[in-house]
Amino acid sequence: MKASSFFAIGALTAGVFAQEGIFETADFNITEALIVNGVNVSAIPELDSLVERSLFSGCSIACSALSTIYGSTKLLSEGTSTYDAFTSGYWSAQQGTVNPRCVFKPTTPIEVSSLVLLSRLTQCPFAVKGGGHAAFAGASSIDGGITVSMETFKKVTVSSDKKTADIGPGNRWVDVYTTLEKSSVGVVGGRMAPVGVPGLLLGGGISFFSNKLGWACDNIASYEVVTASGIVVTASATSFPDLYWALRGGGNNFGIVTNFKLNAFPLGKMWGGQRIYTENNFPAVLDAIYKFATVTSSQDTDAAQIVSFGSIAQLGKIAIVQMHYAQPVSNASVFNDFNAIQHVQSNTAVSSLADLTIKMNEGAADGLRQTQWDVSFKVNRDLFTFLINTFYTLLPDVQNLPGAFPTISIQAITAGQLKGMQKNGGNALGLDAAKGPYFIMNMSSRWKNAADDAAILKFFSTIIKQVKAEAQKKGLDNAYIYMNYASQFEDPIASYGAGNVGRLKQVSARYDPAGVFQNLHPGHFKLVKGPPNPNMP
Repeated sequence: MKASSFFAIGALTAGVFAQEGIFETADFNITEALIVNGVNVSAIPELDSLVERSLFSGCSIACSALSTIYGSTKLLSEGTSTYDAFTSGYWSAQQGTVNPRCVFKPTTPIEVSSLVLLSRLTQCPFAVKGGGHAAFAGASSIDGGITVSMETFKKVTVSSDKKTADIGPGNRWVDVYTTLEKSSVGVVGGRMAPVGVPGLLLGGGISFFSNKLGWACDNIASYEVVTASGIVVTASATSFPDLYWALRGGGNNFGIVTNFKLNAFPLGKMWGGQRIYTENNFPAVLDAIYKFATVTSSQDTDAAQIVSFGSIAQLGKIAIVQMHYAQPVSNASVFNDFNAIQHVQSNTAVSSLADLTIKMNEGAADGLRQTQWDVSFKVNRDLFTFLINTFYTLLPDVQNLPGAFPTISIQAITAGQLKGMQKNGGNALGLDAAKGPYFIMNMSSRWKNAADDAAILKFFSTIIKQVKAEAQKKGLDNAYIYMNYASQFEDPIASYGAGNVGRLKQVSARYDPAGVFQNLHPGHFKLVKGPPNPNMP
């Protein structure tokens, strides 16, 4: 019988067990599961003779086995130019310092399944890289283990009725949108061109369209996911609905997604871009974002806004306002408050969605040191002023460090976003729509030298502590932390609330009773381990 037939039988068996509440049986046999995938362990001497071994030897065996089974072209090894190009290609320099034992580039879900099973057999840990746009080391890379690059999963296919689109996890959002434009459709996805598909979707995913449709995770029809037992399942609102719920914000804790089926909608041109305002207009800018968060976002759900603050040599303190509108209409009335403020620079225009993501990425740089942080609060105009003042009071500590460009941003979680989060039984994020609107205070910086890490991290940590204290005094604090902006010192999953965390752990126990995605896949944010780095500066 062909391996594909074995695989189909295995998947069917898993489905039967799952309907009975059992996904992986207590006597699960890894070598038999590999045989189902067409991998005969006894034919590979290193695998057949596995005994007590060190982590290093286990990973050496796993990498060698992957090369033997799937060919050397799918494996990058240390000491080669292709390996060096891969590890140096991450967005943040910190991730580029991590050296896996090998890099595996699967091309099919069955190959991903075999990777998971070989990791279990050899006890070699692994990491999964989509776009690699996390800031801290080890988020999508792993020292001494196997980094699994999903870069070959490049499918972008629109259904015949144009209601859904299959999107592979190897895509960047700009490429997704460029392809979808040919069918005159859009999806709720990322806002910056080079960001990868899987990380954004699994962490929640704020979009230009979220005020109307909810976050990206709320607009996924189904996930094709490789589970810890190597079985590939399709999770949707009606098939494995508990896993479907957990994947909507639960990160990388439940499997490796090999396809996202996203809801699609008709889309032509849009309007958007950024405007820059000087310090004398800060009060008016904060008034405008406050009004958007509390009033006008509900009056026109096609609108999206972000306000960021920083400092540049030519202008001093500046506000950078990102405005986007899901129709080809310039300066729609929902933006009247911003339109009335004198700006010093603007690149707003009617453009394609892909072009708008390129604009959003202008000024970004790959390969520098990076950090991101965020917390959330209830919307309050006085708190806006407090956080901006706190940022600028502390900014002299770091603004002159080589390559540094610290910013602080206000992003509203509007009533429209919260409404969209209720679709299909809700997501895992734990935001209570009745207590909104909220806003995310997110901060980031790039910089050049590792010697300045401590100063930069302390700067952002201090801001969060001071603004949190002020918010708590005013009864404005909110627990939620957005995973996709969180630093390594934060624990976004814990912020989803005890009830949702408990439910996520139940899903993990069902689909991954051996704890593969907690222990052998240790990077990024895990269900049970707290912050990746508990030593908050």
